[in-house]
Amino acid sequence: MRGLSTRRASVEQLLIDRQRVGGVIADGESIMGGAVVIAGGAWSPAIAAQIGLRLPIAPQRGQIAHLELPGIDTATWPVIIGFRGHYMVAWPDSRVVVGASRETGSGFDARITAAGVQLVLAEAMRVAPGLAQATLREVRVGLRPATADGLPVLGATAAVGGLFLATGHGANGLQLGPYSGHVVAGLVRGSQPTVPIDVFRADRFGP
Repeated sequence: MRGLSTRRASVEQLLIDRQRVGGVIADGESIMGGAVVIAGGAWSPAIAAQIGLRLPIAPQRGQIAHLELPGIDTATWPVIIGFRGHYMVAWPDSRVVVGASRETGSGFDARITAAGVQLVLAEAMRVAPGLAQATLREVRVGLRPATADGLPVLGATAAVGGLFLATGHGANGLQLGPYSGHVVAGLVRGSQPTVPIDVFRADRFGP
């Protein structure tokens, strides 16, 4: 749609010539382009390091439980955000998703842990005790890209032309990601954002 093509591949290297990006190497193949956006989540620092850019982004494990309430219509249930940073999101298939843990220092360990599941379920039942009779359908794990100051990294890189960043949203990627993508897409096209984004610059962390 509108000329967009998508593919699944592992980006191995940025292609840079005379301080301007020209594309990437993905799974051994050169993919050319006039601009590149580093949006690799917790893996973004490894890509940024190729141009000497330090991104203090680390994985933060988040465990999320999917609960099933057979025979109960959950389609119109509200989204609930508790006082302790957890949430509940209902789906139309008698399912309620509860979470999530925020496990700083987890590294790239994406295991489901007993402590993480206990934390998520205990908070869910504290807010909605009726969920105690729900079926535990599955537990999913994500590795959020968390920055040292809790703010995302957005905008152009100073050292390499045509190279942009959209990463580091931590646990707020679901809420902030769409608008961040809109802002950075505008920068790629040469338009300036209507809101100030200097606070999100990558060089705020130092050289």
